[in-house]
Amino acid sequence: MKISRSTKRKVVFYVIFFSSIYLGYRNRYDLASWMRNQIGWHDPVDPRPEGMSKLEWAERNYSEEVLSLSKKYEVPYEYLMALIVLECGGDKPAGNRYESHIYSKLTKLKDSKIKRLEDLKPHHVAECNENALKNLATSWGPFQLMGYKVVGMGLNISDIRHETTAIEIGVRWIEKEYGHFLKKKKFRDGFHYHNTGSRFPISGKSRTHDPYYVSNGLKYMKWYKARKK
Repeated sequence: MKISRSTKRKVVFYVIFFSSIYLGYRNRYDLASWMRNQIGWHDPVDPRPEGMSKLEWAERNYSEEVLSLSKKYEVPYEYLMALIVLECGGDKPAGNRYESHIYSKLTKLKDSKIKRLEDLKPHHVAECNENALKNLATSWGPFQLMGYKVVGMGLNISDIRHETTAIEIGVRWIEKEYGHFLKKKKFRDGFHYHNTGSRFPISGKSRTHDPYYVSNGLKYMKWYKARKK
């Protein structure tokens, strides 16, 4: 049977078409990498120098300022430094994290579906638009303090979003909110409270997002205490 020229062309077309799909899929990661390079999208680079630990990195970025603030507010230097490592890895700027479940609670508070969120009541967020609520539901600064926490301090969200003021606001909040634990050297309670809003459970089972959050914090404190001498 003689095959027509048009049929041959169709066969060649489909062979090329499906081959290109197969080869493209097989090499999709290489192709994607090539395309990112062509348009100038590069992989993020860790700012921490090679071989430097997170503890040393935090020390380089924050030790001088933290030492001054620890004396001003009478909060242990080694506790604050350990907390910075836990919360932002010592990075400067520290970045921020949006918490969708907090946004949901703030929305319910604004709509009076709940009566309060910690110290906040509906009138505190009545004039907030969607963007403002998202800022309040985001953690900021080296201690990753939630935006809505500053309302009770008589501050604006812009105060904690600014890198130069966020660190002192964080120390002020720590001293005011649970500094009594730290004065009694109840650092386990301090770390757990900062992450969950409650003391370390009597059961001994941490409720932090990272099960090693508290134990790592205590370990980091020992490192900074030894360095301080």
